[in-house]
Amino acid sequence: MTIEQMAPRDAQMYWMSTKIPNDQFLLFCFDSPTADLDTVRSVIAARAARIADLRVRAVDVAGHLDYPYWAPRDESQLPLTVHTLADASWPQCRSAVAALLSSTVDIRESPWHLHLFPGVKGAPQVPGQALVAVLQVSHALADGQRSTAAARALFGDGTPMSGSLPAVPALATVRGLVDFPVKLGRLLRASRDGYLAYKRQQELVSAGALEPEPQGFPLISLNARPDHRREIRMIVRPREELRAAGVSVTVAVMTAIAAALPRYLGDHGQWVPDRLGAEVTVAEPGESAARNNFRNVGVDLCWDEPDLRVRARRIADGIESRRRRAAHPVLVAQRAGGSALPAPMMWAGVSAFDADLMPPTVAGNTVVSSVVRGAADLVLGGARVAFTAGFPALSPVMGLTHGVHGIGDTVTVSVHTSAAVLPDADHYEALLAGALDEVSRQLR
Repeated sequence: MTIEQMAPRDAQMYWMSTKIPNDQFLLFCFDSPTADLDTVRSVIAARAARIADLRVRAVDVAGHLDYPYWAPRDESQLPLTVHTLADASWPQCRSAVAALLSSTVDIRESPWHLHLFPGVKGAPQVPGQALVAVLQVSHALADGQRSTAAARALFGDGTPMSGSLPAVPALATVRGLVDFPVKLGRLLRASRDGYLAYKRQQELVSAGALEPEPQGFPLISLNARPDHRREIRMIVRPREELRAAGVSVTVAVMTAIAAALPRYLGDHGQWVPDRLGAEVTVAEPGESAARNNFRNVGVDLCWDEPDLRVRARRIADGIESRRRRAAHPVLVAQRAGGSALPAPMMWAGVSAFDADLMPPTVAGNTVVSSVVRGAADLVLGGARVAFTAGFPALSPVMGLTHGVHGIGDTVTVSVHTSAAVLPDADHYEALLAGALDEVSRQLR
């Protein structure tokens, strides 16, 4: 066995989940499944036993004197729930999935949980009954790419994901105390380097060699606290409808969101500012010790640009510009201080976080998270996958998020919101579907 301690970024995800739920929910819809759920359960247990990321749990260090460790979980307990719906229609299944989205797994027991909804009628792309599987994964365990890899192994051909089981070192608390002065020294050095990098950043911005800090977007009615009444919608489309020369699927969807969002606000008498933006998830360059290797960048949706081709190009340029800026060495050096933060200081910062404090501006008025989940060769209970979806988490200042998830030749555009923020999800879904149609016609 090896020793694997949570990276500071992963521990931050873990600790912040007590303030703002941030679990991932990966939905896979399978067509014409077997009714033998006992066999499905046995298959899942056998496959999970061959996937290193699904065999662990978190172990806290007393007093949070050090970052948590990963250790083997009790594999005699399978984290799987079969949900029997009184009305197994697609809308009712959708509502049942939405009700899960404000929950979090206890990663001290298991950082994942599989939810099964059998016998669902009327699911998109499935003429008969469907088996809907929702893999709930703690963000401390994996980011979108890594959780997708685990899901593919769980629903794939059983190919194991390499990795040995970790163990917690003896006297972990004492180790945390002894190492604290060393880690504090590293933090001081990282802080000094970060300050020098900040000064260098200012010089580069003044010289025009580095783009300035992105301007935030004004708060709108959707940048409000959601309540427990969660709503989700899924629009499933052929991938080819959302692809065009020089335009990625993500950019095409954002081009449509830029049309649907202000229309919804206007239809409901809400203020529409001159600028609307989206927080977009982008992968960090290079290798990382953290399991979460991504960051969010704010991108202007250019909603006031009437030419959809021009709008798409401006959005794509905006994503690339923010990605390039985030990867600049001086900004990477500035962020290094976070990875040097000792656990007690990180814990204190998270504990002091005020989720009710509203910022003057936001990095985006909505979120767009996009993941390609590979070939449509996944199987569960003898059924093949029809489509996949995902639902980026809401927060006290983010009441509407979008997922863009592809598998095989299909792409699902998902909407996650709350009735307290977006009271007419059906209307927004219709606007977004219409905008996707228009984008498909004009960009192809």
